[in-house]
Amino acid sequence: MVIFRCDVSSRTGLRSLRRCAYLAALLKKNPGVLVCSREDKKAAKFLAEGNLPVRFTKEPSALDPGAAQALVFDLDDFSAADKALLERAREAGIKTVQILCPGSVAQAADIQVAGAGSALLHHKFRHFNTARKKYRRQVKSIFVNLGDPLPYRDLREIVDTLHRLRCKLKIMPGASLKKADKRNLMKIYPGIHFCGKSESPARAYFEADLALLLPADAAWEAAATGTPALYLAMDKGHAALAETCSGLGIGVKAPPLADWTVQSVRDALAPLDQATREKMGAAGKVLVDGLGVPRFMARLKELGIVKK
Repeated sequence: MVIFRCDVSSRTGLRSLRRCAYLAALLKKNPGVLVCSREDKKAAKFLAEGNLPVRFTKEPSALDPGAAQALVFDLDDFSAADKALLERAREAGIKTVQILCPGSVAQAADIQVAGAGSALLHHKFRHFNTARKKYRRQVKSIFVNLGDPLPYRDLREIVDTLHRLRCKLKIMPGASLKKADKRNLMKIYPGIHFCGKSESPARAYFEADLALLLPADAAWEAAATGTPALYLAMDKGHAALAETCSGLGIGVKAPPLADWTVQSVRDALAPLDQATREKMGAAGKVLVDGLGVPRFMARLKELGIVKK
């Protein structure tokens, strides 16, 4: 059995749970899985839809790994209880894996999964990585994916500005966005669209001219589809990551939300002509090839966790 230890995050919302649920679904029959999360209503609602074995706990250190073959940690921050659980697993000879999110701190796990090439993306990202993407002369279509914790007021300000610039918007709704909020936005700003429930947002990235993102794991998603990104930093950690991602040549920094105006956004979009976006898209596809999950599974087979 493989145990996945993940939580809802104040920074990235349900992202870790979504990733672990996808990996757990692939391993459900071989060798069997258990998803372990702290008690949380959003986590319970999300995981209930996945038909996966789940255990909620108040204290992760009390979790008994038992006869598990591997313990996979996908956490933004390690608590003292999670560090104790990691140490107990290692002492028991259980293989430990840490999925490192951009900006997170490496722990003493046996295996660490980090970096663009190891990004654990849905298999549809590989499909669009190999598909030919057309780049329009000007940025018209923008895919907005700013995560689960983004407040409605901030999202409305962002949408208002982009709508004034006559951009066509498709929005990935965060878990905290209420149905009434979506209806209000569609009424106030005719022509915007929200993504429905789907296995993966890969197609939404691929069809957009530009993606507006928080500079974290979503940066690898956009890069895999060849879509340049505009990185919106909401805190100091995001600002550092935005600088890193911009340096990779796969996107540019957006103006901070405090300076988010029609003119500042227009200035940020100005350098992104057709040739520049095509160059960024090509660099992104090389950097993130969408094969992180097959590489991860191959590593588990090498360690005898998954049968060959």
